[in-house]
Amino acid sequence: MGSIFYMRIIKIILLLLLIVGCKNSKDNMLQPRVVTNSYHGHKIKDPYSYAENLEDLEIKSWIERENESSKSILKRIEKLNFLIDKQIEYDANKKFKISRRRITENGKHFYLKRMSNENVSKLYYKASFSDDEILLYDPKNFKNTSNTEFLINYIAPNWDGSKIVVSLTEKGKEISELIILDVNTGKQYQRSITNTWPSVGGIKWLPNNFQFIYLHHPVVDQNKEGFLKNTKSVLFDITNPSFEIKTIFSKENNKDLDINEEDFPIVTLENSKSKYLIGKVSGGLDYYDSYYQLISDVGEKSWVPLFKKTDQIKIFFVKGDSLIYRTSKDAPNFKICKTSISNPDFENPVVLVNEFEDKVITDFAITNDGLYFVTNKNGVKASLYKQEGNGFGEIELPETYGDIGIRSKGYDDPELWITAKGWTTDNKSYEYKQGVLKDNSVNVPFENQKIKNIIVEEIEVTAHDGKKIPLSLIYNKGLKKDGKNIVMMDGYGAFGISMEPSFSLRRLLWVMEGGIYAIAHIRGGGEKGDAWHKGGYKITKPNTWKDFISCAEFLIENKFTSPEKMAIWSGSAGGILIGRSITERPDLFKAAIVEFGALNVIRSMEDANGANIAKELGDINDPEEFQGLLEMDSYHHINDKGEKYPSTLLTAGLNDPRVPVWNSIKFGARLKAANTSKNTHNLLLIDAEAGHGIDDTKRKEFERFATILSFALWQTGHPDYQIKS
Repeated sequence: MGSIFYMRIIKIILLLLLIVGCKNSKDNMLQPRVVTNSYHGHKIKDPYSYAENLEDLEIKSWIERENESSKSILKRIEKLNFLIDKQIEYDANKKFKISRRRITENGKHFYLKRMSNENVSKLYYKASFSDDEILLYDPKNFKNTSNTEFLINYIAPNWDGSKIVVSLTEKGKEISELIILDVNTGKQYQRSITNTWPSVGGIKWLPNNFQFIYLHHPVVDQNKEGFLKNTKSVLFDITNPSFEIKTIFSKENNKDLDINEEDFPIVTLENSKSKYLIGKVSGGLDYYDSYYQLISDVGEKSWVPLFKKTDQIKIFFVKGDSLIYRTSKDAPNFKICKTSISNPDFENPVVLVNEFEDKVITDFAITNDGLYFVTNKNGVKASLYKQEGNGFGEIELPETYGDIGIRSKGYDDPELWITAKGWTTDNKSYEYKQGVLKDNSVNVPFENQKIKNIIVEEIEVTAHDGKKIPLSLIYNKGLKKDGKNIVMMDGYGAFGISMEPSFSLRRLLWVMEGGIYAIAHIRGGGEKGDAWHKGGYKITKPNTWKDFISCAEFLIENKFTSPEKMAIWSGSAGGILIGRSITERPDLFKAAIVEFGALNVIRSMEDANGANIAKELGDINDPEEFQGLLEMDSYHHINDKGEKYPSTLLTAGLNDPRVPVWNSIKFGARLKAANTSKNTHNLLLIDAEAGHGIDDTKRKEFERFATILSFALWQTGHPDYQIKS
């Protein structure tokens, strides 16, 4: 009798320990060490500034404990592994995935292909679309003495397809090494090229097919002084046995030009027949100063000014002596214009396509058959047109798409290549030639009976100031508006980047589990043109999270859901959106997920990428823009006196070159100390093998999405995703 009694007592104690372990425990608190910083007469207290030093032993130990604690909780969520298995199953059904397809002017095809049983993609080649494919390179062969798994994150064939540059990276770092392959023999040139980040600036082959230009980074260690500073465009000659590089565009070499140390001096070349190189002083802004020089003068003569930031040019092509470009100058929804390069007039250009009142011109391309352009309404309904005389005609596609991209094979060729996407439609590829549309998609379409039961609803929500915010809702047929539906809402709202409709397995999984997936097209993005971007930019940034809050209130007021059923998710600059939403209206949300988030932007201004971020968010040295930065700083809006905050999951990678990992650490520590709610969980996952979530292997990506979705499903009360007892 006594032993049974004691066994019952032990079981009760164990159960209580389990329950306590699942609550927002205060036993692993990072102790504050308050530092006060002064900005323009304002004294700002920073209790966890020392967390910016990742070598601090207390910080290291705390991160380890938080990781261990968070993982121990998350792995007890029922069906977490089910979400991983589902992604693997869908991936297997598609058999393979093709990405980064590049087609040369003479019709050769290069692309990355990952089979369903592979973790990373390999490089393949076809002499034409209908020819057999040839395996060109397996990243396992790169530094094959290493235990590290490398992946290909960029490819650049030369104009005739005889050579190709392949970029390889590891552990999410994005910083890469380049190798050069001879396509005909498959052999690799002896030396790799280091200090590169080809997703910034790209790689541009010269028409001679043996020289190319890329952006060289003098410092590639994000923890060292000079990271992301004084980059330079350099010329590389594969026929030069010494493998020396020659600087052709940089702050140091071009002292007469307006280039700052944080700028990226990038060189572009539109096609093999172009006689001009265009230099762009890029970094952080939509618009930039531009210069040109003859290709025959590369590295030998000065650059000639072409256009300025104030000309607001976003996309351009060079055809002969003409610059054809898309601009928002005096046209917030963009127009397409033309002027001469050698004698430019950006005040009175030839207008080829006028601005539309109710939709944005998002893309254009030129073939020998004419000019084609794409429009988009509210960022969710795309249309393709061809210019015809003084007007234009629409080109009908087989389906209605939310996003369309176009490019031409060349100005002297008739082919137009089209990519089209939608919320429930896998990427489609078409070739349009002489009025005939041909499907040349290469990926196996995702087919699932449940997709046919999914509804996409596009609505507009009235913001706090009367603006109409596009809101996309994805859910199953038969939805009842009873306030009991679980919702995942995401958004971004920065850098003029639109939340373009595209097929996403993570959204589909949420909907298949009975939820509503909502995408808020808030200000700061580009869905409604340049004015929409500027409406959530620097001191107008509060509109970004106020729009998001308005969308959440709409869903609650119209019985789609309730605060106890709503989760929100974003990352990077979207961390401002989520962080300020939950610090301004913690009562609206049950759970919030921030990946690699910008959560302490005032201090981020002091980081390596701070000067470029300042171009979008604000200059800390400007008193007015500082006030804007303080207003958008989520870390400094946590109520240290106590507040009932939602559950949070913060993730970050130690190799992130874009947003310092300590943003998540500091925000997580302060939120955990301030949160007075007894039914929330503030979790932190810091991954030593990850970066900004851009260059992930398949397995890491699947695990990341499964973790986030299962956390949100658990917190919003889905019965199949509760903690195992």
